Amino acid sequence: MKKMLVLLFTSATLLGLASSASAHGWRGGHGGNWHGRSNWAPIAVGVVAGAAVAHAYYRPAPVYYVPQYYYPPQAQTAAYCPENGLYYPQTQACPSGWQIVSY
Repeated sequence: MKKMLVLLFTSATLLGLASSASAHGWRGGHGGNWHGRSNWAPIAVGVVAGAAVAHAYYRPAPVYYVPQYYYPPQAQTAAYCPENGLYYPQTQACPSGWQIVSY
């Protein structure tokens, strides 16, 4: 449906521009003007309207950016029991208290 509207609007604009053109061609004279007539207004209206319709129809899809999270590397540590001489998974209790060591 939108393509049909764009085609209809464009053809109506072009036909309007063609019909408003001078049938007698270019008339030289004082500075090359057309005897005081300014025919740029229909062209300007057509360009602005065409740009608005094209922008509304051919607008790109929105881009969504996913945030990138940075997780710093965690220091690798273990719980050591100096009384038993073992680390946490091998022993469950340490009477003197655990000592955190990094490796």
